[in-house]
Amino acid sequence: MPRPKQTPEQIAAMRERILDAALALVSEQGPQALTIRAIAKQVGVSHMVLYTYFDNRAALVAAFVGRQRERMKARRAEIVRRAETGDVREALRESLASYALMAQERPQIYRFLWVQPIDASHHTNQHYHLRGQQKHLAHLIQLGIERGIIAGGDPDLAAAAALCIVNAPHILHLSGRLQDETLYTQLETETLKIAMNYLLKTGE
Repeated sequence: MPRPKQTPEQIAAMRERILDAALALVSEQGPQALTIRAIAKQVGVSHMVLYTYFDNRAALVAAFVGRQRERMKARRAEIVRRAETGDVREALRESLASYALMAQERPQIYRFLWVQPIDASHHTNQHYHLRGQQKHLAHLIQLGIERGIIAGGDPDLAAAAALCIVNAPHILHLSGRLQDETLYTQLETETLKIAMNYLLKTGE
């Protein structure tokens, strides 16, 4: 017996349920848990049902990464809004410190976005994820340049350099290459200071 036809709202709601299940799996078990069967089990449906909503695993992963990217984009927009009428230094510090926060509170999500090798099937989505972070920082840096608190130069290059500085300890730690927890904590603090001093005219 064929299934009753679903409304666009029902389809959208089910897609969100599936993506929520994907997020739960990645958060709890890491990127390797993101399989069609595991997600279907989390949702409580047959794995074949998922193909009604996504063409394949690559499409599901792309939608998952895209949704995470949109949520981060909304948070970045709020930081920019505050920076435009407030303290650019604080906005920069908050943005740069957010990577440490994610690495600590949601290490598996951080690993999914920053550590695991890029899957060619959703390479473009991951490229845009990094580019979005860089553009956000470059915007804040440009605001700082206009207000005279950041040395002039190429905002895109400065943003990329700052991203590399603050993310290095987390990538090393979550890839298993930096296992000394004390050193990791020290580097986390030190790299944030280094990145801010690199950007600002006067060190803090």
